[in-house]
Amino acid sequence: MSIQVDYEEGRARVTLSGELTIYTAAEIKAALATTMADSSELEVDLAGITEIDTAGLQLMLIAKRNPGKNVRFVNHPEPVLRLVDLANLGGALGDPLFISALESQGSPA
Repeated sequence: MSIQVDYEEGRARVTLSGELTIYTAAEIKAALATTMADSSELEVDLAGITEIDTAGLQLMLIAKRNPGKNVRFVNHPEPVLRLVDLANLGGALGDPLFISALESQGSPA
């Protein structure tokens, strides 16, 4: 798991790569908590995520529901799209880039 944090004009951008699973959840949660303490706006780039499980999905939901913080997830890779679609949580996460995992594969809906 790789976590990179960049700050620009009061906003933070967190770039994650590798697994977003139960095995990395504590490390990612700590990094997100520290970053949120320093910034009210947070953009999390998920493009490098290769695997996600329900622990990773739970971290995403916790981050989105943090009072007083504006958290956006961007560049959703296939594993994230599949799990969010399977759990039917696209609306709960509220990010505009969520599309059906089936549509992203070119399969008919």
